[in-house]
Amino acid sequence: MDYIAPVSSAIMAIVWIVYFQLFFLQYKRNNRPYLVIHHAQNENPDALCLLVNMGKETVHVQCVQVVLYTRAGEEKIMTVTEYRRVGADDANVHQVLRQGPLQPGGYLVLGSFRNIILGRRSEESESDYLFEDITGVEIRAAVIHGPTKYPVGVRRSFSLSHQGRPEIFPRNIHSEQLVRRKDRHQVRRWVEEELQPERKGSSESDDSDQSGPEK
Repeated sequence: MDYIAPVSSAIMAIVWIVYFQLFFLQYKRNNRPYLVIHHAQNENPDALCLLVNMGKETVHVQCVQVVLYTRAGEEKIMTVTEYRRVGADDANVHQVLRQGPLQPGGYLVLGSFRNIILGRRSEESESDYLFEDITGVEIRAAVIHGPTKYPVGVRRSFSLSHQGRPEIFPRNIHSEQLVRRKDRHQVRRWVEEELQPERKGSSESDDSDQSGPEK
């Protein structure tokens, strides 16, 4: 009967290991960022598009981009961020810049789908494309999530129909979450396309010296 105590201890150790592993996985899952690109008002292209933070942590929005697919098979990448001058006391800075901290349960109005697609081109007489030329849209955002230094991303694709009155439909009911290690390079590339940094790298110490030019 001397073997009962060691066996019991081993079983208890296994139970505690499994328990702590499940606890850690649950904790990690609960603190994982979850962003939603929301299409309001059904299929109307004049409906608002929202970036919603459904996670439990605040995120910092670094960039929001739109990828347009045309009838001619072309692909155009544009920024949704507007860099116009605002005062430090402007209460609508967040909505104007389409950047900054986004609280849990908060949302950022990106504009209507039509305005996102056309941007400032809607005011120009010599646009390089028309709204009717667009057959598909991908909206994507890169954010910094509090517990990690790496940017994470979200994207969602939509199809446009121009049969009769224009309509826009999501290609999936879900917003794709790019939060895994294998997604870091792709999301980092979005940010680098947006910011055009002098030095590029996968981490703070990887080809990203902040000390300035050598004298």
